[in-house]
Amino acid sequence: MKMKYGVGLIAVLLAGCASDNGSNEDYRYTAPQALATNNTQSMQIPVDLVWSRAEKWFKDHGLQIENSQRAAGLMTAYLPQAADGLKWLDCGSMGSKVVAGDPNVQVNLIITQSGDNSVATVNVKGNTQLFYIESSGDRVPAPSLKPVCVSRGSLENGLFAALGN
Repeated sequence: MKMKYGVGLIAVLLAGCASDNGSNEDYRYTAPQALATNNTQSMQIPVDLVWSRAEKWFKDHGLQIENSQRAAGLMTAYLPQAADGLKWLDCGSMGSKVVAGDPNVQVNLIITQSGDNSVATVNVKGNTQLFYIESSGDRVPAPSLKPVCVSRGSLENGLFAALGN
């Protein structure tokens, strides 16, 4: 008799542990797949013009130029904690109760001369935080979830379109 009660109690406890208030799918995070993007473009225009167009494009898109070494051909721009960053970065897919915070985007642009051509190479990096969403709408940090962000290729395409005009 005690054995039946013990087995029944264990079954009830296990059933209680197996159920939760939301499905695990609601709290999932899946890292993105990196896409192959074209990050180099050759243009038949002077380096000075490419440089000037890059500065304007960064300014027009809210990216702050952190480092500008024209002689070395290196320009670094940054967009801190901006929702716009998610249009340029894929930070994975999330369940209905997980959301990405405003990501940081960093762009490294190298402009060099190759014969009569200018060559621009751009690298886009970024990161973000993930949050759980409570039923009240409050965001709770989820430090155990380690997000990965990769470029969608749209920043590179937009920048190259502006540089080559």
